[in-house]
Amino acid sequence: MKEKIVIFGLLALFFFLPLFEADANLESASVLLKKGNQNYEEAKFDQSIQEYEKILDLGIKNSRVFYNLGNAYFRQNQLGKSILNYRRALVLQPRDEDAKANLSFVKLFTLDKIEEQKINPFSNMLHWFLNLWSLDEFALLASFFYTLSMALGILMIFRRSKRYLRLVFVTLLILLVIFGSSLFAKIYLESLDYGVVVVPRVEVRSGPGEDFILQFTGHEGLEFRVDEKTERWYRISLPNGIKGWIPKEAVEII
Repeated sequence: MKEKIVIFGLLALFFFLPLFEADANLESASVLLKKGNQNYEEAKFDQSIQEYEKILDLGIKNSRVFYNLGNAYFRQNQLGKSILNYRRALVLQPRDEDAKANLSFVKLFTLDKIEEQKINPFSNMLHWFLNLWSLDEFALLASFFYTLSMALGILMIFRRSKRYLRLVFVTLLILLVIFGSSLFAKIYLESLDYGVVVVPRVEVRSGPGEDFILQFTGHEGLEFRVDEKTERWYRISLPNGIKGWIPKEAVEII
């Protein structure tokens, strides 16, 4: 009997300990957030950054924490890390107007003004649509329309009058296709790595090494897409289509 009680206790500990740890982490994060905000209000930006970074070290990814980090790094004139954290905030909350506005403002101070390649109106509209919601929101919407479609399909089997049900069913199926395909597109886009230069200046070369030809010099805040990786280098593409190799220690991945 005692052995069964011990086994039951161990099983309960195994299942519920992560919940207690999660609660403890959230409580710690709340305290750290208050300290970080207070330090920010007192213009102690170094200390506020430390408190916000501790929250991330707990494994908690929160758009408001990234947003606050973006603000604090900007106050420290670290444009690269400011842009990096605004981008991270927007991954979690694509409709955060404050993060969008601050990101646009900070980019005014960067040295590299890169114009994006012109794309067709359909691609622009698709890009806009995919940036309306986060990956989790797309997954939730696709699941919602799938559940409604299945429930309505079952209801149609047992109802005699199906005229209006068919119309609603077809509409739901169309929405399911739209959001389902958008979900897969969003998954693909988020599987790509994007980064930001976080050092004052960096040399971008034609290959993964110091011996390759210098193509151009990038500066803090320059954004790029990662196309290929080696142990110490990234092959990157800029929004205007220019490509090159950049050392990993000069950048951080969004």
